[in-house]
Amino acid sequence: MNKPLDGRLQTAEHILARILENRIPDAETGISKFKEDEGLLEISTTENLREFDREKIQNAVNKIVESEIPVNKYVKNRKDAQKEVDLKKVPSDVQKIRIVNIEGFDKRPCRDPHVDNTKEIGKFEILKIKRVGRDRYRITFTVN
Repeated sequence: MNKPLDGRLQTAEHILARILENRIPDAETGISKFKEDEGLLEISTTENLREFDREKIQNAVNKIVESEIPVNKYVKNRKDAQKEVDLKKVPSDVQKIRIVNIEGFDKRPCRDPHVDNTKEIGKFEILKIKRVGRDRYRITFTVN
């Protein structure tokens, strides 16, 4: 069983979010939450995610995981960070921004723990895709 907030789920969520954002033109990721052995990502889109090929998305995430990509974490002041990442979800009073960079694949602000290399994540699996609003979906996932 995973330890809570051990970084594997959080890093897998970044990979899943980037893949969905790249594949779906109007995709906008929302909240993410983590329990002991599950992650949850909400995404807004006009696409019907329940019709998406779950296995194809899982395979895409696992391909990145297996690529053994370094994951760098560093802190910048807000002015410098906004040159690198989108800060619209970061409260304006936060001046020190922690950036998580999955080298050459994804870079975004995040305060959660993350692994040092994607190979530490393990096998990614989507457990459920649920519609939770007109254009909003909740994806529940795990790593083993």
